[in-house]
Amino acid sequence: MKNYSLSWVIGIGGQAHGGNKKLPAWQDVDFYLDKIKKGDGSLTLSVVGSDVGPQFLQVFSDEGKYVLSLGEDDGADYIVRSYFNPELKNSEYEVLGDIWSGELVCLDFSIVKKAFETFFLTGDVSLDLLS
Repeated sequence: MKNYSLSWVIGIGGQAHGGNKKLPAWQDVDFYLDKIKKGDGSLTLSVVGSDVGPQFLQVFSDEGKYVLSLGEDDGADYIVRSYFNPELKNSEYEVLGDIWSGELVCLDFSIVKKAFETFFLTGDVSLDLLS
């Protein structure tokens, strides 16, 4: 298992509060996933001490809409892999004040949780989930 750091922001505007934790346990990640599921915010799980390969998994959450992405250094380029939802093609959603193509918006929190759990356990997320 890799070493991680976890950072979060729960809420928006003047009500926002955040923090970070080095070497989180899965229970820590799960706790903050539950917080953003119920409200607005962001959560980032970053690999500590890795130069090549997946670097972080991040989710932005806004009232049941989630934008999920993974940053990866392949040794030559920096790639951002995202969740892709073809069912929401030709639509737009506002998430935390930014407008996102519907194709990048996940409406199923179980997918977000699965991505974070997989990343926490393996250090990566399958290309089937984040392409």
